[in-house]
Amino acid sequence: GNMVSPDNCMQSPTVQAVVTAVSRRMSVTPVHVYKKTETNGRDSKEIMPNHSVEKLLRMPNKWQTSQEFFGDAASTYLRWGNFYAYKSRAQAGPIRELLPLDPGTVEPRQDEKTWQVDYLIGGDPEPIDKIFHARGAARNFLKGDSPVRDVATAIALEILAERFGANFFKNGAIPLLVFSFLEGSNGFQTQEQEAQFLGDIKEALGGDKQLSSMLLPKGMAPPAGVNVKHDEAQFLETRKLQRTIIAGAFGVPPHLVGSLEDAHYNNVEQQDKDFTQNVVMPVAKAFESAMERDLLTKEDRAAGMCIRFNLDSILRASFKDRQEGLQIQRSNGIISANEWREREGMNPRTDAEGDDYLHPGNMIVDGEEPNEPQPDSQFTDQEPE
Repeated sequence: GNMVSPDNCMQSPTVQAVVTAVSRRMSVTPVHVYKKTETNGRDSKEIMPNHSVEKLLRMPNKWQTSQEFFGDAASTYLRWGNFYAYKSRAQAGPIRELLPLDPGTVEPRQDEKTWQVDYLIGGDPEPIDKIFHARGAARNFLKGDSPVRDVATAIALEILAERFGANFFKNGAIPLLVFSFLEGSNGFQTQEQEAQFLGDIKEALGGDKQLSSMLLPKGMAPPAGVNVKHDEAQFLETRKLQRTIIAGAFGVPPHLVGSLEDAHYNNVEQQDKDFTQNVVMPVAKAFESAMERDLLTKEDRAAGMCIRFNLDSILRASFKDRQEGLQIQRSNGIISANEWREREGMNPRTDAEGDDYLHPGNMIVDGEEPNEPQPDSQFTDQEPE
């Protein structure tokens, strides 16, 4: 486990798959500053395109786009358990840039008497209001725990298994050869002769030359092969198990790291939603709450400002299935037009009819008598007076 760190853990195919899946999803998910409002007595929200933080999120700094920033931030967060950025600003006014910091150089600390938190960056203290900090769960309630460090041994085992497989096939997948001398042979006279012989074997049979021939020295018996049976050595099973263990440490469904033995279309579709809800959403929520705390002012929060990633389109069912379900509820008087629009992320209607409920004409309340139809005067048999 000592060989694995958040910096080199991407050598593990499973960690690479997990970090890539989450960071790519985060990088393409829109994030906006909203203001919570009320329309006809119902909550709604509108994007604030001219807000200083909205502009900051569109271009966090001079060398990263919003997509690059959040992709890199999610990758760092997953590997280290923390993401730090320095808030660059003028003497007064809004934050101008978010400058990412190497988590290995940042150490949050808390005063035991005052409970005030500051950050040591390369040994230099910085006040808490200068740092943007998004973190995961922390055993010390201050610095997020790195899942890579927590399962470093499992990740190391997968990396070693990967290297073993690479070396095995690099050697042409030939078995281990054991050479012996015939009875009466004097063997090698010097160590140089032995080293030369072993070098010739590697040169003749290694790599893509495994089917070549070689003339053995006089007095040496034909080699005996020592076969390594991967099925009996549980080589493939070990790699599958490590993949599942590492994915579980990150809370990722197995199909996203290549375990497709029990996968089919329906459960993969459901697993993708579970992945968004159970893996991506907690990361997004961690960043949302950190951005609201560190980027918005007290006045912004008091005015109803919030920051949200838009994950609705990923979590919801397909458009056709969703509309059919909503139509059934609307036709049976379960939801109003405004409730329908709210579930679709739309603002309420501006007229008063948006809160009306439909009532099917052929349905009555249990225990009530149906209303008698009123005859139309133009179709009665009565003579006009």
